[in-house]
Amino acid sequence: MSNTQYAVCHLQRGSGNDSGMSCHIERKDAKGKIYVPVNANTDRTHLNRELVRFPEGVSNRTEAIQHRIDTAGLRRKVGKNQTKAIRIILTGTHEQMMKIANGGRLDCWIDANLKWLRDAFGNENLVSCVLHMDEKTPHLHATIVPIVTGERVRRKREGEKKYETKSGPRLSADDVMRRTRLHEYQNSYAAAMKPFGLQRGIVGSTAKHQANSDYYRQQVIRYEEDIAKLQADVEKAQEGRNTILSWFGKGDLAKAKKELSDKDEKIAELNKQIKALQAEKARLQEQHKSGIEKLRNGYQKEIDAAIRRAETAERQSEEKDAVIDRQRKQIGLLDRKANPQRYSLSSGAELVRINVSNYRNPSLHIWTRVGEELFEDTKFQIDYDVAQRHFNGQITDEEFVNAVFEPQEQVSTRQAELLGAAFTLAIGGPAQAHVGTGGGGSSSDLLWGEQKNKLNNQRKTR
Repeated sequence: MSNTQYAVCHLQRGSGNDSGMSCHIERKDAKGKIYVPVNANTDRTHLNRELVRFPEGVSNRTEAIQHRIDTAGLRRKVGKNQTKAIRIILTGTHEQMMKIANGGRLDCWIDANLKWLRDAFGNENLVSCVLHMDEKTPHLHATIVPIVTGERVRRKREGEKKYETKSGPRLSADDVMRRTRLHEYQNSYAAAMKPFGLQRGIVGSTAKHQANSDYYRQQVIRYEEDIAKLQADVEKAQEGRNTILSWFGKGDLAKAKKELSDKDEKIAELNKQIKALQAEKARLQEQHKSGIEKLRNGYQKEIDAAIRRAETAERQSEEKDAVIDRQRKQIGLLDRKANPQRYSLSSGAELVRINVSNYRNPSLHIWTRVGEELFEDTKFQIDYDVAQRHFNGQITDEEFVNAVFEPQEQVSTRQAELLGAAFTLAIGGPAQAHVGTGGGGSSSDLLWGEQKNKLNNQRKTR
């Protein structure tokens, strides 16, 4: 009889702040009142463990979810309907999980699960992981906040302007729960669980299949019990036959022969029944094996077809996105020709690129070039409204830099010298070196704020 042991990895979206599930997972409500479900053994609840350390000031799973969202540096407001947390149940077939626990390997199994979770979803996104030992099978409840940093798949179709920070953090359960990624999770989790005697579950297995498996196991157990009972009867009959044999030479020979014949017939009949049951058991095992194979192949074909459809749709989407992107670039080129003043810095330097780390509390980092001289600087305390105008595409990168940086703040001393008289004319006087907060450096000894005040005072006295 096959005794395959499967790894179990189940992902599900949480609802709202998922506080209802926190009550079940942590065995207590938001007020700290003890809650133990009916299927749990209260004598073993003390063996449950929270495996992830909460940040300072965070006392439970629900708060940990919100803390991750608040500190992730998201640029967009979290919508009411957005998924804030993904729940993951990790375990294995009951027999093997009990073998792991009783064999002293549970901590190694837990460490392998935590490593897989962090590798698959990111260390900071794993906000909680609880071991449950008070239910039938040891298992983990992991909580993932779906913060991703890759470019949003539908961004181009929505007509949003591209920014240097397009790879910034976003809350996106759709990215984490994409079908192709779910398939990858199952494969990588099975690989991580292989050292513990657990293998990948049957692709596409269903509740109906589970019911059939239960029926199969019950039937096999019944056959084995019947066979064992019949074998006991055979042994009993054999003992009776030996007793009859001892009668020979002690009197009634005819009676002894008849009794012996009856015992032989009974033993033969019992052996016949045993063979029939063994054949039926073998037939059932072969039928179940064949059914499982058909089920596996059928679901695998469905999944492969679904993946192919998804890949085709993604390719078509990419082709459309490429056309839209080319049109946007053409519009951008025409706008530069029609409005050149919107695409030039007041210092006369070339703007190489910009970076805005957070539009809610904005700071602007710029890179400028004059000839071969590259300069970089960062400025904090940017006007929020100006930053939002740039974020919404109302002003160009150059207009944004001009609104934030004075001409002399856009270049280094060396670049100012290269720009020469044109630069002096543009700022109304000789170039003034300044200290920035970025990596461009400076030759001035004044702090940035003091330097700014000095420049303003100089202008007022002219």
